[in-house]
Amino acid sequence: MKKVSRIVLAATFLLTGIGITTKAAASSTDDAITAVNQKIEATQSSIDQAQKNISKLQSQQTKDEEEIYSLTANINARKKHLEQQARSAQENDAGSIIQFVTNSKNFSDAIDRVAAVVTMVKANNQTLAEQKNDKLKVVADKAKVESAADKQKQLNDQLNEQMANLAVQKVELKVKKAKEDETARQAAQSALKKAQQAAKTVKTSKNQSTVVKALTTADQAVSEANDATSSTTTDSSNSSTTNQEQVANKTTSATSSSASSTANASSVDTSSVVAAAISLTKMNIPYVYGGASLSGMDCSGLTQYVYSKFGVSLPHNAASQAAMTTRESVSAAQPGDLLFWQNSGGVYHVAIYIGGGQFVHAPHSGANVSVGSISGFPPSFAGRLN
Repeated sequence: MKKVSRIVLAATFLLTGIGITTKAAASSTDDAITAVNQKIEATQSSIDQAQKNISKLQSQQTKDEEEIYSLTANINARKKHLEQQARSAQENDAGSIIQFVTNSKNFSDAIDRVAAVVTMVKANNQTLAEQKNDKLKVVADKAKVESAADKQKQLNDQLNEQMANLAVQKVELKVKKAKEDETARQAAQSALKKAQQAAKTVKTSKNQSTVVKALTTADQAVSEANDATSSTTTDSSNSSTTNQEQVANKTTSATSSSASSTANASSVDTSSVVAAAISLTKMNIPYVYGGASLSGMDCSGLTQYVYSKFGVSLPHNAASQAAMTTRESVSAAQPGDLLFWQNSGGVYHVAIYIGGGQFVHAPHSGANVSVGSISGFPPSFAGRLN
């Protein structure tokens, strides 16, 4: 009898120990999941800040490009004017500089006229030199801005990779929680493979559209892992986890919806898009880094805002929007199409074409949403949402 009691007692201790171990393991896994959620939230905040920084740099790129284009046009016009003056002097027609001097009333008048000509030529040359110097300064600033933009994009790529890796970590933890249930375990492991493949794609791909789709896949994998484990175990931090995941998946979920909604973009009434874009130019909306509302918007925020009114979701990034369109020449652009500007660093500005050689855009810091001219600031290409 005593022997039986000892066995029962030992078994009780053993079962108790197993229970404690199981609870401790579950608690440890929950803590790990909470920690990953916090990292995901922090990484998403970093991505949001990086996007604002990119928006700020793109604003300066647009401003520099506009200034360089204007200075180049002025320099060319002044060169043409000087060449015309030179030809006029050589041909010695009635309006030439030589005729102007030789028509002097007397020697004193001739000296005054020569001095006037010298002053005019000197002023022209000085203005031309100043314009060239201004252009060199802007070009130098443009190079610095492009370098900074490139570094910021590299940081953004690293953050995207980190977000994808965190998705893998979270699904791995969900697999651990589901290990006692075979069906849930298999579903969670399937989700893990998807997340791992997505993370690999984010790390190796240079194509923005591919990266966006991979991040969406990683987001879906996390959701599948959540579904797999929800039936067998309860996440102690479920409510806070849900909120954190909503924040963390903000970018990828928006991108996912944009990928599906652009399939219906061709059915949007482009005249309504144009009307909506033009209406924004009458509201004194300032350029705001990362903005996408009537209180302030940047270039991609404007296009995102307008098209969202017609059920089409676009990512808040000019390069990502370009990746989602069919590229067209600027001359083939139709009202409602997107216009893009790019340089060696990639796409840095976007606008909505409204026809007649004009577009609506949020130019740069210090300016309001306004109408621009293709002849005044030529785009690199047009993009059509299909």
